[in-house]
Amino acid sequence: MKGSNKSRRIAGLSGSTRPLRKGLAFLLAVALTGTAAVSAVAKESPAPDPSTVAGQVKKFGVGKAVKVKLVGGEKLSGHIQSIDADTFTVKLGKAGGERAIPYAQVTEVKDPGPLMWMVIGAAVVILAILVVHHPHL
Repeated sequence: MKGSNKSRRIAGLSGSTRPLRKGLAFLLAVALTGTAAVSAVAKESPAPDPSTVAGQVKKFGVGKAVKVKLVGGEKLSGHIQSIDADTFTVKLGKAGGERAIPYAQVTEVKDPGPLMWMVIGAAVVILAILVVHHPHL
């Protein structure tokens, strides 16, 4: 009964997969169209007033960790190194080095929050649990 219809029904392969493929293709097309529309709307959002950005940066202060999103969509993260009248300098975390950023090029500046420390804490807890339950590791 190797290639019979009965073995196909048992394996769940009976019937045509064409409707399933069409449905998946339709869902994929809708998802991609929605993603493109959201992306286009996100790119069209205007940059905040440079004086507003400057106020936010001054409120954070030198030494504060920040995430910065620029007009072109580039994202940076690091610590505020210095604050000037038209720019602020960020000491970049992962990429290294420093970068002077004009306030007019910033679409968003925010506090990265405790997410990184939460991830590190979770990793330490998981490691501790593994060591306790599997001491031979």
